[in-house]
Amino acid sequence: MSGPPDVALDWLRQAKAARVSGDLDGARAAFTKAYDVARQTREVEVMSEAALGLAADHSFGTHPGRVPAYLFEAYSYADGMARARLAAALVRAWVYGGSPDRGVEFAAEAVAGAEVAGDPALLAEALDAQLLVHWGPDDLAERLRITARLEDTVAHVADVEARMTAHLWRLTTAVEGLDLPTVRRQLRALDRLAEESGSARVRFFAEARQSMQATVIGDLDAARTHRDAAVRAGTEAGEPDTFAINHALAAVIARQSGDTDALTTEAALAEEFGTSEGYLAVAVEAAAMWVAAGALDQARSLLLQVVGGGLAAVRRDVDWVLIVARATETAARTGQLDLAAEGYALLEPYAGRGIPNAGAAAFDGVVDGFLSEAAAALGRHTEATRWARSAASLAQRFGATWWVRRFSSGTVATSPARPGTAVLRPGGDGVWHIGRDGVTVAVREMKGFHYLRVLLRQPGVGISALDLSDWVAGHPGRGVADAGTGEVIDRQALAAYRLRLAELDTELAEAQEWADDGRVARLRGERDALLDEIAAATGLGGRLRERGAATERARVAVRKAVAAAIDRVTVIDPILGRVLRDSVQTGSVCRYDPDPTRRLTWLTDHE
Repeated sequence: MSGPPDVALDWLRQAKAARVSGDLDGARAAFTKAYDVARQTREVEVMSEAALGLAADHSFGTHPGRVPAYLFEAYSYADGMARARLAAALVRAWVYGGSPDRGVEFAAEAVAGAEVAGDPALLAEALDAQLLVHWGPDDLAERLRITARLEDTVAHVADVEARMTAHLWRLTTAVEGLDLPTVRRQLRALDRLAEESGSARVRFFAEARQSMQATVIGDLDAARTHRDAAVRAGTEAGEPDTFAINHALAAVIARQSGDTDALTTEAALAEEFGTSEGYLAVAVEAAAMWVAAGALDQARSLLLQVVGGGLAAVRRDVDWVLIVARATETAARTGQLDLAAEGYALLEPYAGRGIPNAGAAAFDGVVDGFLSEAAAALGRHTEATRWARSAASLAQRFGATWWVRRFSSGTVATSPARPGTAVLRPGGDGVWHIGRDGVTVAVREMKGFHYLRVLLRQPGVGISALDLSDWVAGHPGRGVADAGTGEVIDRQALAAYRLRLAELDTELAEAQEWADDGRVARLRGERDALLDEIAAATGLGGRLRERGAATERARVAVRKAVAAAIDRVTVIDPILGRVLRDSVQTGSVCRYDPDPTRRLTWLTDHE
C-alpha cells in the first residue's frame, strides 16, 4: 500500500500531465491536491513543486488567490536553491496580483540565494523577479543595471526560459528608451530562440512582440498575422496570458485602423476585466478606447469611477506611466480638466520616454504626445505645439509611423472639451449633495457650504466677510460694525514680526542650501506661525484690524467655516477639494476666482 509521499507524487504527475494536455483547470486541481497531501507529511520538495506549478498558471492582473499562501508556506520550510526559487515565484505572484511592494524583500533574498548557489539559471530567474519590483517611473537606471546583469548572466546559459526572459526584459527597457536598434536585436534573438528550441511558449512571446513592432511601423496586416500566430502558440503552450495579449494587440490594431466597431468590442471587454479584477491599467486603457470609439460619456463615467479621486494615489509601479498617460488623455478629451492638469504635472518629468504595455506586447506611444493633448485641452497652446513637435520627433526616431502622423503638424487634434459639472447644493432636511457628473454623495450640512454656495454663484465678485455672514444668516446688508476696542497688536510688535520674517527667510535659504532638514522644518514652523499672527492682525493694504469689531468676527468665522467645508469636500472628492482650495479666497473680502484652465460648471440650486 502506497504511503502519503507516493500519493502526493501521483497527484503531482497528474497535474503535469493535465497541463501538457491543455487542461489547466484539471492541472490546478491536481497541483492543489498534491500540495495538500504533501503538506500532511511535510514533503517539502513536493510542496515546492506543487506551489510553483500553481504559480505558473497565474495571469497578470488577476488576484493571486491562495497562490502566495502556498508559496510562502513551502518557502518557509525550504532551503538552498528551492527557497530562492520560491522567493522569486512569490515576487511574481504579488506583482501579478497588483501588490509589488510585498515582493521587495523576497526579490532581494532570491538574488542572494542564487548568488550563493552559483547557478546562473536560478540567478536569471531571481534577477527577473528583482526587475518586477523595480519598475517604478524613477527606477529606470536600476532597471538598466539589472537588465545588463541579466544579459551577462544568460550569455552562457542554455536554459531556454532564462534566455527568453532576458530578451523580453531588454526589449521592454529598449521600448521605454525608444532604442530602435536594441528593439530589433532582441526581436531577432527571440525569433532565433523560438526556432532553435521549438518551444510553443517562446514562439508565443516572439510572435506577440513582432506584432507589437508591426503596429509601431504601421504594417497592420503583418500585425494581424503575428497576433494570430501568437494566439495559436499561446493556446498550444497553455500560456495563461494569451487572452490578455490577444486583446491588447487587437485594441491597438483597431485604434490605428479606425475600426470603431472593433474598438467598442475591445473597450467593453477591457472595462469588464479591469473593473471586475480591480486592475487599474486595463480600466484606464478601456476608458481611452471608449474615447477613440467616440463614446465620450462612457469614457468619462469609467474614468471618474476608477481615478475620480485623483492620480496622486496611483501606485508608482510597472504601470504608473501608462495609467497616468491614458487617464490624462481621457480627461483631456472628456473635459475633466482638473484631472488633465494633474496628469500633465505628473507626467512632465518623464518626457522623452516610450510607454511599453504588457511587457512590450504593445506600444502606447511617447509621454510627450500625452503632454501635448493635456496642454491643448488646458488652453496652453504654445506648450501643446512644443510637445507635439517633440512627440513627432521621438516617434520618427523610433519608426512609429502612426504617432508621427498624429503629431507631425505640430498640433494635436482634440475633441471639444466640454466643461465638467460639479455639484454643491442643498437637498433639504439638512442634507447637501456634493460630487461631479451625476455621482454625488449626501452629507450633513455645514455653515461653510452656504458660504461657498454664495461665492460659487457669483464668480469673480468680491463679497465682504460681514456681508457674506449676514447673507447666509438671512438678513443681507444689515451688518453694522460695532465699535472697536483697540488694535489686535500694536504697530511696534507688527514691525518686529516683519523684521523677524526677513531674518527667517535668510536663515531658511541657508538651511535649505545646507540640506539641514530639521532646521528647515523648525524655521518653516516659526515662519508660518508669524504669518498667521500678521494675517490675523491686518486687513487689506496691511492696515491693523481692531479687536472685537464685527467685521473681524465675521472674517474669522467665515474663514474657519469655509476651510472646514473645503476639508469635507476634499474627503469626498480630493480633486474638487483642491479646485476650491486654489480658487476660493477668504479674508475681509471673499471671492471665488475660477481657474480658466479648469472649466467647471457648478450646480448650486436646490434639487
